[in-house]
Amino acid sequence: MITDAIFKILFFLKDKVDNYNESTSSVVEIVNIATLNDGDEFLDSTSPIVLSIINIEEDTTARNPNVYIPQTNPPQKYNNPSQHLVLSILFTAYNKEQKKEKYEDGIKKLEHVMHCFQEERVFFIDVGTMVNPNVVKVILDMESLKISELNQLWSMLGNKYMPSVLYKMRLISVQHTQGEEGAVIESLKIKLWENNPEDLAGLIEETEEINLNNP
Repeated sequence: MITDAIFKILFFLKDKVDNYNESTSSVVEIVNIATLNDGDEFLDSTSPIVLSIINIEEDTTARNPNVYIPQTNPPQKYNNPSQHLVLSILFTAYNKEQKKEKYEDGIKKLEHVMHCFQEERVFFIDVGTMVNPNVVKVILDMESLKISELNQLWSMLGNKYMPSVLYKMRLISVQHTQGEEGAVIESLKIKLWENNPEDLAGLIEETEEINLNNP
């Protein structure tokens, strides 16, 4: 399931930040920042770094093209190209207690997050199971927002501005299949067109077969 994979990655990132530089206390809590209000009691810390997903989109630049499959008997089944997702994730310094020292503590924790992902921003994470492992590549890119963009973001979240850092998290390779798996495709047939000097139309059609096991 896509949701399970996403949350495994979020908890992986939480552990990376919490344990970065031999940190001894939990820093990150995975909560929707839009739902937090002063006085929330379900948080373990009064000044955590809150990790929230604020957008999910498809990375169309990384989409693999569809492959032409010739009609065969019996027909060969194939999957659509894997779907690569880009998640916008927000690390926010949340301060339940309006105190100067808590505000300073939140800024230091944000700095801790930035140092962690500046030092290492590419991860290979197993989001599968013991029976069916599924390792995906995750890349974190820090996003710099203008004042107008910050205003739009926090207006969308329905909250007052809090110190925060936004990252674009890519790529998550998601391949969802239903039913039984089809036969493995071992060869492809590709239609080719080339110039024919003996024909005024100038084109002739040829078919080339490619053996995937022996390219």
